[in-house]
Amino acid sequence: MGMENPGKKFGALSPDQLIYLNEEIAGMARAGLPLEEGLASIAREMSHGNLKQATQCLADDLKRGKTLPEAIAAQQGRMPKFYSSLMNAGIRGGNLPDVLSLLTTYARSLSDLYSVVYTALFYPMMVILIAVFLIAMIMVFVMPQFISIFNDFGMRLPLFTQMVVNICQNPIPTLVMPLSGIGLIAIIFRFLLNATETGRCMWAKIIYSLPVFGVLIRSARLAAFTDLLAILVENQMPLPEAFELAADAGADPILKNGANKIAEKLCQGASLAMALKEFKILPEVVSWMAGMGELKGNLPQTLRQAAQMYSRQVAVRSSMVQSIFPPLLVVLCAGFITSVFVFAVFLPLINLLEGLSK
Repeated sequence: MGMENPGKKFGALSPDQLIYLNEEIAGMARAGLPLEEGLASIAREMSHGNLKQATQCLADDLKRGKTLPEAIAAQQGRMPKFYSSLMNAGIRGGNLPDVLSLLTTYARSLSDLYSVVYTALFYPMMVILIAVFLIAMIMVFVMPQFISIFNDFGMRLPLFTQMVVNICQNPIPTLVMPLSGIGLIAIIFRFLLNATETGRCMWAKIIYSLPVFGVLIRSARLAAFTDLLAILVENQMPLPEAFELAADAGADPILKNGANKIAEKLCQGASLAMALKEFKILPEVVSWMAGMGELKGNLPQTLRQAAQMYSRQVAVRSSMVQSIFPPLLVVLCAGFITSVFVFAVFLPLINLLEGLSK
């Protein structure tokens, strides 16, 4: 899909696992319980898996004298970078439970966002797979019967029917190998693009240019980015660092590439509105909203409004994809199968019946 789920990375905790771990740490922090003993106890009750290892490592690091932010920073392969930074901010401000609650809320919204996007893409893919299965069944079980009839009568088949017959009789060289070759070329092309920063940005632009689906994925990424950025700014994170952490936590290479440039510009004393206008990594309306929020001193609230706006867009487009695309694909696939079957089978069959009647 193009949209990268943290749970899908090797060794990384999924949003649901982060939610669980967050809630446990927040509960112990509110109750004033020792985290190292509590986390060790939780880890012992877990079944084997990545969450158990992460929880046990946190407990071990805390027992060695590390602070919670340091222990979390040591889990960078499993936990996002911004977690330790926010923990530091929460400890400095004396509001660690509130920060943990914010992290839980963010992880929940991220999990819901991924669920909406994947559900929207699931139904069209299922329809396509069913159509491919039906076409395969027709080619394997139905077409050979008609081919046998045509051969018995020694008919001269139309060109289109002959092409379909050749595919049915030699599916591997005529269909499977060409499609596999196209798929392999696409995989190699994707791998080559993913090897460089410019290539990753190019791939993102290709994904975003797709009708409906591109806007859906782009809106989901913008919602996650602006939501996290609001949380970081709200907890007194310096704006340059907040931009870098929020972009690094996402899967948008365009945002990651531009966030570093914006951070440099902000460190040089430029305003947020000026930096966003120069590098244009966000849509114009979000750049304008962020600039006005900075000017009026309510940047976190403005960013939350932007996140809610894009979340609503995701929900609306997801509903549209789920309600329109499956029936549309069913009609298109049914029309394709019917057309192939009619032109390949029934036209020569009608000619055969006409010849017999004479």
